Amino acid sequence: MARKRIICMLIDDDFDDQEMFGHALKHLDVSVDYVTANDGEHAIEKLKADPKLNPYFIFVDVDTPKMKGVECVVEIKKISRVKNVPVYLYSTYADPKILKAGRENGAVDIVVKAHNMKELEQTLAKILKQ
Repeated sequence: MARKRIICMLIDDDFDDQEMFGHALKHLDVSVDYVTANDGEHAIEKLKADPKLNPYFIFVDVDTPKMKGVECVVEIKKISRVKNVPVYLYSTYADPKILKAGRENGAVDIVVKAHNMKELEQTLAKILKQ
């Protein structure tokens, strides 16, 4: 059976987190084109500049330089091509205030950064099945 091909975007300024996220995606039963951006401004520029970039899911680190996670969600939702793409906040902890603000601005949920690869794989597999 052919594996489903999707595009996943991670917006995170931590290169170790980007690498771990990419490795976790490779172990899932889907074919993933993985795109990263180092901050919200970089992500918005990428999304606006490349009309072929149509992520299936977007994960936004809550605390990146230049543009915080919730603000980035707001800007993503202004881009008509991707406004209906599920956006998840990505953070070291699930701050209820940030989650509330994120949901009010279009984020689906908050994903807590995993402590190990297996945990991250399980979290991503659960999200990608939706």
